[in-house]
Amino acid sequence: MSLSEMLSNLTLLLIAGHETTVNLITNGMLTLLRHPDALKQLREDPEMIYPLVEELLRFEPPVQLLPERTTLDDIEIGGTTIPRGASLWLAPASGNRDPQRFPEPDRFLPDRPDRTRASAGQPAPRPGPAPVPPQRRPQRAAAPGRRLRRPQALGGARRVSPPAARKGARLTQRLAGAVGEQPRWRPPGPPAPMP
Repeated sequence: MSLSEMLSNLTLLLIAGHETTVNLITNGMLTLLRHPDALKQLREDPEMIYPLVEELLRFEPPVQLLPERTTLDDIEIGGTTIPRGASLWLAPASGNRDPQRFPEPDRFLPDRPDRTRASAGQPAPRPGPAPVPPQRRPQRAAAPGRRLRRPQALGGARRVSPPAARKGARLTQRLAGAVGEQPRWRPPGPPAPMP
């Protein structure tokens, strides 16, 4: 494995293995605190964890912006043709709030019948991970809903803090320095004209 590949893998592990999990848990807890009826429903019916998590992934996706992608063919989106080779940044959070796709897109509705979303592909199949016995899966996943007696959100902290972003950038630089190579990424080919 080259140094560049190693750096890419380390970055992927940091983001996919940590950031998405932390964001889903914290966004989920904040959403449940803001929607006590959903928390109550989860306490009463642990099976509710499955549709609740699917709706959380739509309502507050753990990743708000996906890295640059390049189109492999001409595609049409919303009446606009995007040429082959064009660079795109995808915003799943925006697609998940599309009123043409989701009725009442700004409402958190765990019992929403349509669970497809732009943030992470199709809903995960049931049941949950194998190490937990099938009869315990919903109870294990819904445990925070039962354990928290009177949860409250305190304060109005900023969702993204510049110091945290700087720390993330410094960590990436340190990882790059640790493997002896600074990341050098260049897009494949010239930028495509965007309409």
